[in-house]
Amino acid sequence: MVIKVCKTTEWSDRDWETYVIGYNEVFGTDETIADFKNKYFSVCKGYSLHSLLVSDEGDVVGGITIIPCNYRCHQGFFLNGLAVDVFIRESFRIDPLMLRKLYKQLVGTLKEEGIEVVTAVPNATAYPYWKNVVKWKDIGEISYWVIPIKINKILNLKFCGWLFEGLTRIYLFCVLCLSYWVSLGKSKAKDYAYEIDKDDRYIQNKFHGTKYANFSVQDIFYSYRIVNEEGVKTAYIIEATQEGKRSMKAFLKVIKVIRQQNVDLIIYVGKMGVFQTLFIKVPKKLEPKKLPLMCDVLIPNDKFSDIYDINNWDFGLLNYDVR
Repeated sequence: MVIKVCKTTEWSDRDWETYVIGYNEVFGTDETIADFKNKYFSVCKGYSLHSLLVSDEGDVVGGITIIPCNYRCHQGFFLNGLAVDVFIRESFRIDPLMLRKLYKQLVGTLKEEGIEVVTAVPNATAYPYWKNVVKWKDIGEISYWVIPIKINKILNLKFCGWLFEGLTRIYLFCVLCLSYWVSLGKSKAKDYAYEIDKDDRYIQNKFHGTKYANFSVQDIFYSYRIVNEEGVKTAYIIEATQEGKRSMKAFLKVIKVIRQQNVDLIIYVGKMGVFQTLFIKVPKKLEPKKLPLMCDVLIPNDKFSDIYDINNWDFGLLNYDVR
């Protein structure tokens, strides 16, 4: 097997075909070549960067992809690389250090391309590997926020479900009324030291597929996605802004629209950045899965002195749909 470091523009037809086969085999998905082309080409550079594991027969059997994105850093900008789609087909997992080798061979190219920092949100299985073997550093854990719409459906209650549904309706009515009055105030949205540039092509293209519902009404923009999570109809809010900043008014607008879709649960992942009375923060022990944000600073700079503090980051589903 050999490692092939390349741009998306350098992939052959066979690379595309075998890559998709391997990816779907590992993750149990049904992604298509078109899905990946949209994902990897629709970025600020017009291409993504890859380290592919190629078998002796010439098939792509694994890889790691870095998607370049423009990020704001204090008052300036930097090029961030989002690490995604890391996999090796099971029958080719011979060398336990192969993922490390794939990444390390890619680092030189990333620097040449001007990528200063690599960020990632590995799953629970991969996290120890990237922390202890590859030596990525922790930034912090991303939080979950929820609005329960049908508590009996969420908790799968068989006894007195009607009672809990009634209590939930009363709770929602009170919360929405309170939130409406709060939204009339001039609550200032918080600015973060590190956040994705809202004009980046990754955002402009990523969230305009069939999976996402996007609306722009006057100065309000919101985006969400509805997914069936083990029988619970769940709406994930991707973003809700007013004049480019998150606001209670924008959240109320998207929640009103989502409730018309007869969902059971509404989830927001990431930083709120504004005073709100709508969502309940999920305790760490009750989170469906851990979302550790990690990074590797490739080009050291004084401007990154506070990069390892999650409180300085605005990072959520808008940056990367990790649901």
